[in-house]
Amino acid sequence: MLQTALDRSGQAQAIAARNPDEPLRQFASAMLARLAATRDGGTSAYLSAETFRADLSALSSVLEAIGGRAVAKRFVRPLLWQVGSFGFRTVSLDIRQNSTVVNRVLAELFALTHPADPVAAGTPQWSARIRAGLSQGERLEIDEGRLSPEASELLSTFSVIREHILSSDADAVGSFILSMTRSADDLLAVYLLAQYCGLSTAPDGGGTIRLRIVPLFETIADLQAAPGILNGLLGVSLVRRTTQDFGARQEIMLGYSDSNKDGGFLASNWELAKAQKRLAAVGRKHKVRISFFHGRGGSVSRGGAPTGRAIAAQPAGTVTGTMRVTEQGEVVSSKFANRGTGLNQLEILAAGVLAHSVGSPADGETTPEFDEALEALAGMSQASYAGLMAEPGFLDYFNQASPVAELALLKMGSRPDRRFGASGIADLRAIPWVFAWSQNRHLLTGWYGIGSALSSFVTVRGEAGRELLARMFEHSRFFRLIVDEAEKTLYQADMEIAQLYASLVSDSDAARRIHARVAAEYELTRRLIGDLTGGDLSARFPMFKRRFDNLRRQMDDIHRLQAHLLREVRANTGTADQKRATDALLVSINCISAGLGWTG
Repeated sequence: MLQTALDRSGQAQAIAARNPDEPLRQFASAMLARLAATRDGGTSAYLSAETFRADLSALSSVLEAIGGRAVAKRFVRPLLWQVGSFGFRTVSLDIRQNSTVVNRVLAELFALTHPADPVAAGTPQWSARIRAGLSQGERLEIDEGRLSPEASELLSTFSVIREHILSSDADAVGSFILSMTRSADDLLAVYLLAQYCGLSTAPDGGGTIRLRIVPLFETIADLQAAPGILNGLLGVSLVRRTTQDFGARQEIMLGYSDSNKDGGFLASNWELAKAQKRLAAVGRKHKVRISFFHGRGGSVSRGGAPTGRAIAAQPAGTVTGTMRVTEQGEVVSSKFANRGTGLNQLEILAAGVLAHSVGSPADGETTPEFDEALEALAGMSQASYAGLMAEPGFLDYFNQASPVAELALLKMGSRPDRRFGASGIADLRAIPWVFAWSQNRHLLTGWYGIGSALSSFVTVRGEAGRELLARMFEHSRFFRLIVDEAEKTLYQADMEIAQLYASLVSDSDAARRIHARVAAEYELTRRLIGDLTGGDLSARFPMFKRRFDNLRRQMDDIHRLQAHLLREVRANTGTADQKRATDALLVSINCISAGLGWTG
């Protein structure tokens, strides 16, 4: 086969003449020629990375058979490992889009192809229309000139996906991740668009889709609905066949940021833990292995935590040999800036995943008493957090007592601070939400509500409740991680600095009321976490404490400057003074982020 491909390009004779009586050198030279053709699009190109790997395996086998085991081990096997890991690429590229965009585009296509039979997303007719299209292998013939720019862009994206999946390295495209997945129909809409764009293996609807489609569950409501969504999805025959094609494994991405914004730190993490256990159970029911992709950020509020301990704290039976995590922003440079730190991080990840996979039973052991207590604590914490969000004037407090609007001026990231231009709390994007609360040193996204929850728990259960919390702190990795990270966040928060920013709020009565509520919860949480850990705040983390103590005075000065600059920027709209103050303000934002060690 190797010679046939080269015969077509006229290179086989030249290689044989250059290396007469050296069949292995001829073989290796032929492989190099085919690799060059693969890069340049020549007629002798490898059709897939797997074909190249098969040639390498043949070369290794021959070398071992004639006594060249050492040569095969030194030169061929490392290349085999690289091809097995990377194919003809460095990485696989994931594609991500929001469910609202997917549904709008599909609705537009339905309207163009069936103008007399309109259907609206979320209705029974919509669901039936999608499922009928999938079962019948429906195709579309649409004049691209009639499409909106949004529809044209999304369908073009699918065309690029098809082009690469059908190329020499299908794994160059990873997954299509659907943000804000809220129903099985949201995911089936992606399957149908993929089918429309030629990614189906059979024209009659009996095949599979050549694309991994991954739900992203972000809000607390979506995490709670996720098991039902997955169960409905795996009940569709096309999805089951496609999942089997990909090794009977379904990947699910979990969002930490939006769930934190919805319910606070404790409730978010507990809902994420419960969702993983329930999703894994749904997978076992359908004989599909569920692998989780954790969409973590750098800060504690967005899932940031020491890697090894964060993996160890995952629910039993949810890390079954695979785990993906995002590394974002400043975390990339701190963890992967050089070969040594990068290798160390990969070793920690691999060791954590292996230890969890070997040490946790597939069906996941639970401690009902701990789970019951965590359910109660999460509920009380979320109620306290929701109470703060419902305070009259709270949104104005957030907008005016933080640089959230000014964050959009930074030359970083690609997202506005709000979704769809709306102005309610629910429409605020989660990343600037966390970022802004860190800039004004409230940091409430990493601790608010925990103090009220602990206090209510002990009030209701008395001494037995205290003893149970102590046992949970000692024996529950999940609860211990929550307490540890909240404690460190409390140490970085500062209510006096927060007061500087509260003074920027135009409604002084609302500012005093809201700041007083935050400060009271802060003191309560500090005291009760101290009672639980038996020591001064962050005394258990001496390196962390020492680093932050060394920076605290400088950071306090920068905060005072930033509060002054915010006042100046907002008072001098459209003037030269505003431009000067804005430039200085942006520098102060970067300085504070560097001091904390993360942005959002």
